[in-house]
Amino acid sequence: MKKTVLISAPNYYGIDSDIKDAFESLGFKAVLINNFPHKISERVGIKIGNCFPVLKAMINPIQKASLITENESFITMVSRVKPDLLFIIRGDFIFPETLARIKEITSCPIVGYAWDEPFHSHDKKNIDDYRGYNFKNGVPWYDLIFVFDEFYIDKIKKQGAKNVYYLPLATNPNRYKDILVTDQDRCDYDYDVCFIGLPFENRIEMFECLSDYNLGVFGDHWTKHFIRRGQKTPSYYRGRASGETVNKIYLSSKIVLNIHHPQSIEGLNTRTFDIPACGAFEMVDYKKNVERHFEIDKEIVTFRSINELKSKIDFYLENEDLRKSISEHGKQRVLNEHTWVHRMKDNVIELM
Repeated sequence: MKKTVLISAPNYYGIDSDIKDAFESLGFKAVLINNFPHKISERVGIKIGNCFPVLKAMINPIQKASLITENESFITMVSRVKPDLLFIIRGDFIFPETLARIKEITSCPIVGYAWDEPFHSHDKKNIDDYRGYNFKNGVPWYDLIFVFDEFYIDKIKKQGAKNVYYLPLATNPNRYKDILVTDQDRCDYDYDVCFIGLPFENRIEMFECLSDYNLGVFGDHWTKHFIRRGQKTPSYYRGRASGETVNKIYLSSKIVLNIHHPQSIEGLNTRTFDIPACGAFEMVDYKKNVERHFEIDKEIVTFRSINELKSKIDFYLENEDLRKSISEHGKQRVLNEHTWVHRMKDNVIELM
């Protein structure tokens, strides 16, 4: 009889489903529960609280009521599914007392995975007083915690966790893969440099310095980002991209740029692995763990400053054969070591 993994995760660009698929590929029954970062009422409450802090005492009970309902549903699901492993990703919606109740109804290991910064230090204005502290206060109830960036391990241990380990992010090669790119695709997406992701200030700062290149930037929330600041959306922004279009953009562009969110101190985002999985050429801002997972300049290219980035863009635009060689080596490294199946097989399922 198959063992069962119950996964709780935000619905975030399909990564939650990628992890579910990885468990199923390894022969497990995987049940995925999606929790949503914030309901509309929560988002409105957060904005009001930020603008009028004196009203927080009135808003907090409303925020908590929404989470109580979600926590009760989660406890019910655990009781019904009776999992052999409870795998909680992010965990900011789960009250510590919910974890205590789960401990009373099941003996299965409770494993947490912080796939982004666990204490919201980069996102204080967009988080309520409960989600901002639930994981931190619930840390002692987890049997084991994985985190995407080793930088946060000691910080989590200081909250009372005994077993905290590094678990890098990964890719799903069934989604990010080398696909057929037509002549029309190459015409549509033939950029010197491309990027797909959300608008953060460190990224925008770099893009503003790349006006000499044919730059194509895609992703969600870019127009909204600039409207809120009373600014015009930059011409390098080309629109949203999802599904196979992402692969086509990566494969049609000469250089695929990867710039991390400031929360990544040493660790890597999923894009680090998605890009090579497609067979595309990646240039990424340097993080310590790039060297742990790739051979720099053979499988991936890094940069540490805007001047170095521009110098390397110029060099690699003139060296197509070298780009292809690095792309191929990077692809093989990712497919051999850096898929979600590798992550779950090598780190998680031994707990079962």
